[in-house]
Amino acid sequence: MAEQLEKTSDEIQGLCDEITSAMEGAYAALLECRESEIAAATLSLVAEEAALRQERADIEEASGNLESLLPAQQREAQRQADAALLAGRLEEAEEKRQEYETARRAPEAMNQRQCNIALRLEAIANERQVIAKGIFETWISDLQKIIRASERGLFLGLLDKAHDELYTFQEQHGLPGSGLLTAALSTGLTAPESSLEWKSGTNWYSGRRAGR
Repeated sequence: MAEQLEKTSDEIQGLCDEITSAMEGAYAALLECRESEIAAATLSLVAEEAALRQERADIEEASGNLESLLPAQQREAQRQADAALLAGRLEEAEEKRQEYETARRAPEAMNQRQCNIALRLEAIANERQVIAKGIFETWISDLQKIIRASERGLFLGLLDKAHDELYTFQEQHGLPGSGLLTAALSTGLTAPESSLEWKSGTNWYSGRRAGR
């Protein structure tokens, strides 16, 4: 008899573990699905953002170097252009002049590129927010389905049926008035008020908490 009771106790504990594992597994699966979806949806944007940030850092470094070298580069380009012009090498002189103009405009071009990068980074951030919002809304819907299925299982499939079955069993076996049902209910089929489960349930069901 003791062995049979121990076996039954082990089976009940196994069922308890399965229920807990099912809830935790469902939530973990939802999280994994959400993270996989957002990673796939933003993959190209993340790569582009990283490339732009690197380019911006490179420009900032080059800009600092150019600031110190630019006056000398401009003077040298102008000197070579003048020398070619005096020697009658007009085509070469024009090339040197173009080099001079390119060097002179380099800081402006760098600044413009930095502005363009900043605008694109802002656009990428907005695009990622739109994607995240859509995935969040889908995830909330999926989460709601899992939670409500769990509620149906707990309240309708277990608690309500167990409550009715307690009365049925008591009547079938001639136990009315024995106080067994009252004692069973008074000890609490659900977690006690001091438990974390009770506190969490109270938070969720009293006033439908909107946030933390």
